[in-house]
Amino acid sequence: MPPLPKYEYTGPVDCTIPPDRAQLKGKSVIVTGGANGMGESTVRAFAAEGAFVTIADVNDERGNNLAKELHPNAQFVHCNITSWEEQVQTFEAAIANSPNRSCDVVIANAGISRASGDDLWPLDDPNAPPVKPGLAIIDVNMIGTLYTWKLAVHYFRKQPDVPERDRCFIITGSMVAWIDSPANWQYTCTKYGLRGLMRVARRSSWEQGIRINYVAPCYIKSAIRSPEYEAELTRKGVQFAPQEDVAMCMMRLATDQTINGHSLMITPKSVAKEGFKDAEQDDHIEEGYLKRNQETQLRVIEDQWQVGWSKTRTAEGATKSNGHS
Repeated sequence: MPPLPKYEYTGPVDCTIPPDRAQLKGKSVIVTGGANGMGESTVRAFAAEGAFVTIADVNDERGNNLAKELHPNAQFVHCNITSWEEQVQTFEAAIANSPNRSCDVVIANAGISRASGDDLWPLDDPNAPPVKPGLAIIDVNMIGTLYTWKLAVHYFRKQPDVPERDRCFIITGSMVAWIDSPANWQYTCTKYGLRGLMRVARRSSWEQGIRINYVAPCYIKSAIRSPEYEAELTRKGVQFAPQEDVAMCMMRLATDQTINGHSLMITPKSVAKEGFKDAEQDDHIEEGYLKRNQETQLRVIEDQWQVGWSKTRTAEGATKSNGHS
């Protein structure tokens, strides 16, 4: 792909520009959690445009059926993203199934919510011994996605850095990265954390020709949620967006190599007619303490994301005397 410029804020993404679907033909795409919901919609949309999509999921039945339906533009790989080894197998399979032996777009979509059980939330008996919480949501949403990021960087760097290839990483986040969502304790921690990953990685990812962006859905229509619960949410004022708008947003990011370091929100059509808009919440534009400190931090942290650069630096980033330890 063309050399990426160093990240700097240049204004919001123009979401009224439709995705250039032709850019997806022949691209190799991995979608974790791609067997249902938003992931499935994204898989379908990308495969329809000629991409070779690898569906990484734990749901063997749905994943295999979807891959058979979309053959030859989709394959299924059983993958629990908390397993490093299973994720390695996923990336290897994606490259093997790509006519260009490439890995162009990685969509880190897999995740679980409090519906899986959040052990930080229950109030235990104060007169009994403390109960160690299970942190499965942290393990899947945060650790699993960090594995995906680490592997994406590795495999992106193995392919030729040429204009027709891409190195695009997209994180499925959530609106809770900006708004309080009581009881969603672990889930909120992970979605804040993944937004933090995007913000810090964008400052260095351009040095390896890698784009990273964050997609934050609002309430999305889903077969996973019961109709009764969706009706209750609607009565309480929730406006739902369709899964297809998530797929369109992913497509917009994946087909425009100029977009790096942005968070796009999936919204109801009443908010944005495209179904998504730039969050415009990831840069300090107004003069003040935070903007000054951001600028200072960028001067203080001079690390370059290049092989061998750290040899002349201490672990904390200071210059070693005479370049030696």
